[in-house]
Amino acid sequence: MNKEEFYNNLIKATDNVYPFTCGMVINQLPNNFKYIVKIFSNFRDGLEKGEMTFPHVKKLNQTTKAIDAKEVIDILWMDYAIPEWINIQVEDYDKNYTYLSLECCGRYSKLEKHLYHVQEGYPPFHSLSPALPPDSLDEDDEIISKFDINWNKK
Repeated sequence: MNKEEFYNNLIKATDNVYPFTCGMVINQLPNNFKYIVKIFSNFRDGLEKGEMTFPHVKKLNQTTKAIDAKEVIDILWMDYAIPEWINIQVEDYDKNYTYLSLECCGRYSKLEKHLYHVQEGYPPFHSLSPALPPDSLDEDDEIISKFDINWNKK
């Protein structure tokens, strides 16, 4: 995957998770986005051929300030490789921006065969809901009531 495809997949993932989340919450989420990147350097032992890690890169095990999509790509693109999986979810909002969390795998690859979530159409991204309050789902895991996205921060 080249850098442009990686960027386009970030935008596709954002375009998927944003309306999905808007349908779940009572909050009016702005249609302008910033990202908070969380890179984990932990990884399983026994890397396969084509997998790599960057244990000496200082940005691993850190959380960025809120940044734009182009900055995300610049941070995550290392030696033509990308994280094998990235979970994306709406984390917060203010009057100007919706903030999306990107939790990233510490294993990187240049090979598409190592990327997770291909079936979602924008690998390596995986869209997740925000944290759900205990009473928001019925027994079929359907939303029965919208909730405040910050319910668990109060």
